Amino acid sequence: MKKFMRYCSVALCLGAALLFGSTCFAQTTFPFLAAGSSGAFNATAIGGAIGATPAICTNTPNNSNLALATNVYIFSQTGKSGHQYFQALDARGTLDAQNALGWIEWSGSADGTTLNSVCLYLSVDSIVGQRLYFATNSGGMPAASINFPGGCSYSTPIPGDNQVPLFPPDTGLPATVCAALQGKAFNAAPTDIRAEDAAFGTARACGAYSATGTGFGYSCTLPTPTEIHSGVGGSTKQVQAVNYAIAGTDPLTGGIVAHTAAGSDGHPFVSLSAGGQAVLVLVNTHDTSSDGFGTTGTFNNINRPDLAHVYVGGATRTREVIGGSGLGSKGMTVLVREPLSGTFNVFEFQVPRVKEFFNTQEDLTNSAGVISANGIGMATPSGWVWEGGSVSGSVTGNPLDWKKTSTGGLKVRVIGTGEMVATLASNSSTDAAGNSLTNQIGYAFFSFGNVKPALGLAKYLTVDGVDPLFDGPDGPTDNPGGTGTLPSCSAPCSTAVTLTNIKNGSYPIWNILRVITSGQLGATNSSGACLSGATVCQMVAAMEASYSLIPDLVPISQMQMFRSHQTITVDGKAFAQHNGNKHYTGIAGTSCGFAPVTGAAIQYECGGDVAGARFQIQTDLDQITDTAAELVGLQQ
Repeated sequence: MKKFMRYCSVALCLGAALLFGSTCFAQTTFPFLAAGSSGAFNATAIGGAIGATPAICTNTPNNSNLALATNVYIFSQTGKSGHQYFQALDARGTLDAQNALGWIEWSGSADGTTLNSVCLYLSVDSIVGQRLYFATNSGGMPAASINFPGGCSYSTPIPGDNQVPLFPPDTGLPATVCAALQGKAFNAAPTDIRAEDAAFGTARACGAYSATGTGFGYSCTLPTPTEIHSGVGGSTKQVQAVNYAIAGTDPLTGGIVAHTAAGSDGHPFVSLSAGGQAVLVLVNTHDTSSDGFGTTGTFNNINRPDLAHVYVGGATRTREVIGGSGLGSKGMTVLVREPLSGTFNVFEFQVPRVKEFFNTQEDLTNSAGVISANGIGMATPSGWVWEGGSVSGSVTGNPLDWKKTSTGGLKVRVIGTGEMVATLASNSSTDAAGNSLTNQIGYAFFSFGNVKPALGLAKYLTVDGVDPLFDGPDGPTDNPGGTGTLPSCSAPCSTAVTLTNIKNGSYPIWNILRVITSGQLGATNSSGACLSGATVCQMVAAMEASYSLIPDLVPISQMQMFRSHQTITVDGKAFAQHNGNKHYTGIAGTSCGFAPVTGAAIQYECGGDVAGARFQIQTDLDQITDTAAELVGLQQ
């Protein structure tokens, strides 16, 4: 079958015309239209303009300093009220629009009268981005698309918000660029977790409530999927729990999932590894008393058992993690992400739900010390009071906003990386009931953009004594700002962090950023080089080159560690466990999307890895040499 996004058959073009406009969706014009992880925001923008020949999204810059380039056209939005110029729509029902930070790049002319290439990125939860990519209508066509709420009938270009570093000031968005993108389907999903893990996480959120944490009890089907609300006072943020599939048929429409061999794309999806990324554990530093998180010298590290105890509601006082003796009883605020977040799932399966503990962030520990999962509709655990207030359509536990009556400790839901970091940095936030949020602890994937709002207001902790951003106290490169100081980047900033302990895997909370895309757009040869026309693959390669300018991630080529993969069955289809370090032949058309040259041996990766045990890549290679078997099925 021909490439769906590049060469359409007559029948497929007719179907596409109904969804996307009067012309077939030409991949040469729209090489990268993505929704996903905030951690990839800067890297994808820069990668779209440099690093590939020719550049993926823009004309090749005429100056090595992007800030001085005159032929790079970019428009960006903050995603805040009054600045929401584009969004994502899932047309499988009356579902919430996805509003977020985003950018658009194009080449041709600044006024859009000539358009050679147009790219777009919308920063949403990883699982939401994958849902937008995989959502399929009853006719078997992609159901999610780009939308400009105000339309494209305007005469004056819309001013941009200058959200991407290194670039010259934004170019106003011409109506022609807006019109070219309106209604287009997403062809890529940058994500903090593999598609198999995201599908598993969605099934878990949508599963019947279980006290063991295997199901959270959200309603994810039409006509009214659950809206998961923030528990922060005054917040209107929410995310809708909506089901989707990565194989077989779409659960909401019955259409064959487009990005499969049997679907309209004609190719299975592929997962392209882009770089290693750290999850930071962050605390507010406003309280500098001896029993506050801002105390220096005595509270810069947290061990995983203590961190897990915090997130299952067992530890609710600051003194329980600061350590020492003679401290007062002071409640802390524990901030938790939504279950449809890639960050939630990485933290979940690498801290509270490791085999050592096997609990969940949705837990509360009652007054008898018994841990039980706080699913939707669960009776209030003894010793806690629900503070969520009256939110339209909510039930007990949504928003997650609980107070431990004996200690004053709070456990509060935040929606999105932006709200997590902003709430961590705030010294005046409250929960839905008006309780002050103090001594906050939370987590977020590191990027200079993600942590910027918290500079000087929060610090990161080492975990198990290991620094995520620098070599550490015994290494050659310590944090120049002092232990826990969040770094800033005046781009380019190649030495602003080292990420040594992500490369060697000794920091315990990390994962690989992937980009999910169509089999053809991510196609590689047996050596791993991008094939001609595989524009999303080329974008990922360009992203890796950009890490030397803004080192948010570790280039995948420099990662020394991997996580053992597990077989995951989703939608009745098993995605077999393969780490990606062993060469296989004759696997074209498999569920994980590789289509090698006939007879060529390729490194084949499949299955989930977010919960995987950490191993040296060389260890797996030697295991394969010695036994022909991979180190699979091993969990952290």
